[in-house]
Amino acid sequence: MAQYKHSRSLNVRLSGLDNHGRTFSGTMVAFIFALLLMFVLAGIIAISVSFASDSPEEISESGAIVLSSELASGGIYSDHINSGWTFIPNLTPEVAKTSLDNTSGYDMDGDVSTWPSSVLLKHRTYNNGISITDSWRGWFDYNGSPDWQNKTGDIEYQHFSIDNNDCYCAAYIGHFECDPSIRSLTLTFHRFNGAAWVYCNGDLMERIGTNWPFFNLNAFADYCTLLPNEDGKIDLVIIIACDSNVSNPGILSDPIIGTAAANDARTAITGGHFAIVIVLSIVAIAVVSHIILNSTKNRWLFLCFFISFAAILFYYLDDARFLAVNSHVRADLRYILIIVSSAACFFENSQFFAGTKTRNKYYFLKNIHFLVFAIGLLFLIAYFFFSFVSGFLLPEFVALMFAITAVMFGIFIDLFFYNKENQRSLLFALLYSLMFFVLYLSILLDNMIASIIPTYSNLFAVFAITAEIILAISYINQQQELKRSAAVLKRQVREKTVFISEINRDLVITNKRLMEGEAARKNVLSNVSHDLRTPITAIRGYAELMLSAQDSMNPEQRQAYLSNIVRRSEQMERIVSDIMELTRMESSDSDFHYTSVSIAEMLDELVMMYSMDLEDTDKHLTLDLPMRDSLIVKADPAKLSRVFENLISNAINYTGPQAEIVITAWRSGESANIVTQKIHITVEDNGIGIPEQDIPRIFDRFYRAHNSGVNIKGTGLGLAIVKLICDKHDAEINVTSTLGKGTKFEVILAASY
Repeated sequence: MAQYKHSRSLNVRLSGLDNHGRTFSGTMVAFIFALLLMFVLAGIIAISVSFASDSPEEISESGAIVLSSELASGGIYSDHINSGWTFIPNLTPEVAKTSLDNTSGYDMDGDVSTWPSSVLLKHRTYNNGISITDSWRGWFDYNGSPDWQNKTGDIEYQHFSIDNNDCYCAAYIGHFECDPSIRSLTLTFHRFNGAAWVYCNGDLMERIGTNWPFFNLNAFADYCTLLPNEDGKIDLVIIIACDSNVSNPGILSDPIIGTAAANDARTAITGGHFAIVIVLSIVAIAVVSHIILNSTKNRWLFLCFFISFAAILFYYLDDARFLAVNSHVRADLRYILIIVSSAACFFENSQFFAGTKTRNKYYFLKNIHFLVFAIGLLFLIAYFFFSFVSGFLLPEFVALMFAITAVMFGIFIDLFFYNKENQRSLLFALLYSLMFFVLYLSILLDNMIASIIPTYSNLFAVFAITAEIILAISYINQQQELKRSAAVLKRQVREKTVFISEINRDLVITNKRLMEGEAARKNVLSNVSHDLRTPITAIRGYAELMLSAQDSMNPEQRQAYLSNIVRRSEQMERIVSDIMELTRMESSDSDFHYTSVSIAEMLDELVMMYSMDLEDTDKHLTLDLPMRDSLIVKADPAKLSRVFENLISNAINYTGPQAEIVITAWRSGESANIVTQKIHITVEDNGIGIPEQDIPRIFDRFYRAHNSGVNIKGTGLGLAIVKLICDKHDAEINVTSTLGKGTKFEVILAASY
């Protein structure tokens, strides 16, 4: 019968392999390498930002900041001005316009105290020498500065109505000198909350941050032109009006003064960056969504990925001012999108292990994402509660702390609970969470802007490309794995088809054997009953005759009857003994005791014994043995002797009066190793032969050939015993016979010496 083996994949363990050959230690190495790579990448970007941000430090005799001489070349040059500013709280655009419109007679030949902006300082509280940096509190950070002038108490911000919005207002004043040959420069500052009115030398240049249609494609082109006077002096005033609920109003990134070429290059670079981020994000969302939807039935995995990725993309659009909304809504959106993206990221992380044994084992793992959702919802409720009740917006820092904590908690769960699950899923979950962790961390620490491109947006673009490449490779590998699996499945189906065919054939053969066995069983019972009935009937007949005759029976008759009774009893005993011996040999090997046996000596003794029995007949036994070879084998001497006794006895019983019985023994492979040598013994007669159709069944129990006759003494178990003993000795027995000419039995044993 064909054998079919089925293997089952082992579960993943810390020290073992999953069904793809991955280990937990290998997953951790990949995760740590990715972590270090991400931080190195963030560091390189930050370092490049710091080197790209040149801030002039030279101060002129008039007290103005001297801009770089390279600006006169008209090339791609710019200065980042993050210090030397004067800050005036509670100055509205209308008041500034009215004051500056009356400065046409101001002389700019003296120091900065005589420049037009000086009119704004009169009788006002102001702070000299502030530095503009990215801050979670914006201009509120200046409240504790010791450099305030004309301060009579705590700094309090008044409420003004600007464009029908309740706003705080303040002004930033800067004084600059450049090469007199420069006729124009540009001013850009990327991050600020509110709307900005820019005055240069007392004249209004531009308003930045006007509410355009909802989507503002010109966000990176928000700049204004500065016109230095004939002496290269720039008296710059920036008025900011910001919603009073915003927690970090004012300018939040370095104002950049540069050439028109630098501004055009910056606009092109940042516009290209915007296009790249948008295209990569759309492609990443489309590709990953397609792969997820075609690779798993878990739709939550797709939904969470889509929400988390889309939330970060909208955060970028809002932060980069592509969404033309007021500063209050902009702050609302940033806070909400951080909370939503982090909650979706945590849920996405948990969905990588949906249906696993670990997740099903622990109740809290199945429901932990609901807790994260609930906490995120509480943060949102708190945000709007403070907004509507106290008019105060929680800073974005709070949302980022929640986001970083949620992502780190997800990584902790992956490492300490899911480390025995599929290592590929574990690695993807860790890398996905790590990507968002680095994004949130870069947003938190992003206080240096290069070419008005935030660091986190660069990382987002890199992550999008990486995710597309990894998932594309994973998808290709998955398709190849599916092809291999299909080929394996096809081969297994073919093998199982063959296997089932073989089983069916074996079942047919087995059924046929069972039917034959049933027929043989009936035949055995018939033979046993017949063989036992004959001596029993004879014994009973003789016994009845002796009872009826009694005194009239002479001693000779009584002796003859008793002799027949004894003979018939011996016949019964022989039948029962053969059946018991056959059964005992079949059931156990312990009845066999192997030792070295000389076939030559055994056959010589048997031939001598049977020759004495045939002295008064015309039957002859002939023994042919090799000279000086004892023909040693490993065997049970008693059992092996029974084999040759039965064969010789059958040869005597199934031959005529003029029988010639020849017993021959020899060794084959004498020149080869002893392991391959064989001992052959044949018992050949010139008797009645066996019909060809009976030869396959002569070793069956109680089976007699059709020409065997009914008066041949025996039990019908002799050849069955011979076959069983040969099998126990790993010996081979063959029979050839020609009807009417004789039969030849050959026994082949392994030689031991």
